[in-house]
Amino acid sequence: MTSLPFGSWPSPLSPAALTAATRGLDEVRVDGADTYWLESRPWEEGRVVLVRHVGSSGAVEDVVGPAVNVRSRVHEYGGGAYAVRSGTVVVTTMPDLRVHLVEADGSMRAISPEGGFRYGGLVLGDGFVVAVREDHSGDGEPVNTLVRLALDGDNADGGTVLWEGTDFVGRPALSPDEREVAVVTWDHPNMPWDTTTLRRAVLDSARADGTAAWEVVAADEDVSVGHPRFAPDGSLWFLSDASGWWNLLRDPGSGPVAVHRVEADFMQPQWVLGMSDLAFLDDGRALVHWWADGVGRLGVLDPDSGDVTDAGVDGVQFDHLQAAGDELVVKVGTATELPVIVRGRVGGPVTTIRRSREEGLDPAYATAPQACSWTNSGGQEVHGVFLPPGHPEVEGPEGERPPLLVFVHGGPTARAEAGLQLARAFWTTRGFAVLDVNHSGSTGHGRAYRDRLLGQWGVLDIDDIVTGARSLAAAGLVDGNRLAIRGGSAGGFSVLRALTTSDAFAAGTSYFGVADLEALATDTHKFESRYLDRLVGPYPEARDVYVERSPLHHVDEVHGAVLLLQGGIDEVVPQAQAERMAEGMRAAGEEVDLVIYPDEGHGFRAASTIEDSLTRELAFYGRVLGFTPAPSPDRLVQPPGIDQ
Repeated sequence: MTSLPFGSWPSPLSPAALTAATRGLDEVRVDGADTYWLESRPWEEGRVVLVRHVGSSGAVEDVVGPAVNVRSRVHEYGGGAYAVRSGTVVVTTMPDLRVHLVEADGSMRAISPEGGFRYGGLVLGDGFVVAVREDHSGDGEPVNTLVRLALDGDNADGGTVLWEGTDFVGRPALSPDEREVAVVTWDHPNMPWDTTTLRRAVLDSARADGTAAWEVVAADEDVSVGHPRFAPDGSLWFLSDASGWWNLLRDPGSGPVAVHRVEADFMQPQWVLGMSDLAFLDDGRALVHWWADGVGRLGVLDPDSGDVTDAGVDGVQFDHLQAAGDELVVKVGTATELPVIVRGRVGGPVTTIRRSREEGLDPAYATAPQACSWTNSGGQEVHGVFLPPGHPEVEGPEGERPPLLVFVHGGPTARAEAGLQLARAFWTTRGFAVLDVNHSGSTGHGRAYRDRLLGQWGVLDIDDIVTGARSLAAAGLVDGNRLAIRGGSAGGFSVLRALTTSDAFAAGTSYFGVADLEALATDTHKFESRYLDRLVGPYPEARDVYVERSPLHHVDEVHGAVLLLQGGIDEVVPQAQAERMAEGMRAAGEEVDLVIYPDEGHGFRAASTIEDSLTRELAFYGRVLGFTPAPSPDRLVQPPGIDQ
């Protein structure tokens, strides 16, 4: 073993390695023997492509042409940008935001009008598609409705409205006989993980509004219901946290009953309209996933007994659950391999049909994630994922402890997962320890853990983060004088807030992070425009709290150096917030760097942006923490058996 200073280890991962030939895999769907998914490609400036694995031949092919970008912008975050049924495919695309029918030859025919409509959460029926429509053509907030579009028409009116009158509409579900539709709705100031309502109705094309009377299935204050799906027998299943955990219920038509109760979350926060946390095999059993002991689990639920058995797929992270016949299809991540899409019989061997990248990382460089917990200042238990530095050929100097880089997820309702992530391995292979924090408010630990953050965003999450970092230093696992923190969006706010309220961190990097809570409350898009009512307080009544917690108003109290990385066309956290933060820090004599990427929005997509931002971040930590980064390699170090 060679001894080198932490931070300067020769990593096999260059900034380019995190984007070159690394595909984002999303929205997996099945259509008989064929499997579909969306694939984001940084080397094509972040274009999202609809891809198909042909079951009969094993061929993998693009479904849309080289200029087509399959994305939705409903709720800004989109989701549900395509649907497939019996070979029929519909997509919504950018920049036109219209719904298109994909013809057999790959050409496309628009079935929604030009103008101010956006569509997402697409679900196909026989000759029609049901979708969430967001109307931006009027003044004030856009209007969200559930609509039906005919596949054989131009739907000049934007589609037949099936449901209207609520602020938001989720992705719908169709019954197997296509006679019924179900949908989750909610109103300001709620988010879909706060208070939601599940409704169902019989479709009736003879009526002008397209449905018979709507029936409320579930609607209780401070209860989140989500992800409705009809089982093969026609019963309506959904997830509800009425028990304190997102557990499964079903409504056979006579009212909801619990299917399986356990202290575990079986659903993710519904930020986008294309998530799939539940799927049905033909025999009526349900494919489900949940989180326990810090990792994801995949199982099969018997609706008669309520028992869950292991699905027979190795992994620690499972997403985009799909089923066809007696086969399952799922995106899987392990502790040593990047996410893949697999397909196979339940309990039997599965076949990988698509990898995030063909060139994997040699497992010798993949530090095993460790679930960890600590106690915050209020005596509450907090969770996270810890990764020590790891390299098969290099170690740190004797007696020296590694620097720590704290990752803060967005949301702030998201969660840190245990699967291999190149974004974390980029740092651990250089000699950093990493703590990926699941602070109060994160999902996967039940409703009470999530609700801890209500009224406390910018206070309790910061305490969780700081106590987590310091607990590792106290345990002798990291160097307490070389702590750094990074995060994006809501995580970026936590970065800036931590730097202005504690002296724990020597450096922090905010990716498109919130600096001004007032601006976020008044300038952001509809989906999140009342989000802070519950996380901070009603605005403008609680304006003093907004000001006090905004890093922008504490620029002279920053402890540590700051790197701000921002997209120029970000509509969630506009560029002006980063600019004002940088100007204020410079005026106060604080150390700050600001980089604007003019063509990027909320979340960087282009390879050139991702590579440049990582290069700058690494150099930034080297300057502040006192190490010289090793030159980047030309190629990713691969595991044995993969062609060079």
